[in-house]
Amino acid sequence: AVVSTQSTGMGAPVSTAYSASKHALMGYFSSLRREVYPYGIDIMTVCPGPVRSAISLHSFTERADREYNQDIKDKGRKMEADRFAKLLSVGLAARLPETWISIQPYLLFTYMAQYLPGVFNSALVSWANQGRVEKFKRNECLY
Repeated sequence: AVVSTQSTGMGAPVSTAYSASKHALMGYFSSLRREVYPYGIDIMTVCPGPVRSAISLHSFTERADREYNQDIKDKGRKMEADRFAKLLSVGLAARLPETWISIQPYLLFTYMAQYLPGVFNSALVSWANQGRVEKFKRNECLY
């Protein structure tokens, strides 16, 4: 399984390079999946939404020898890591080629970006992006 992100299909402000790298992953493994399929090899791309973890406790600052060591408050809008792991194992057992795992409303936004891009781009993008850049500058949680 290859871990990508739900923002692959929609992008987000303050995430340009991140989204581009995940787009590249999705394209690469989508092509590779078709190349290795005749040999019985499965490739699953996993696209999680926000997942609660302690990653901010161990992330680096501008100095490589110093950790951030602060937990960013997420306001309860992230999936628990154990729930994500359980749903990932279900996807692996079902041999799904791609799976989106998230809580609402993020999962709904992902489906809209994929299947109703006009509606998503005109209506939700402006609503979802309000204040995201400013929150990032203030080092606040974006989720």
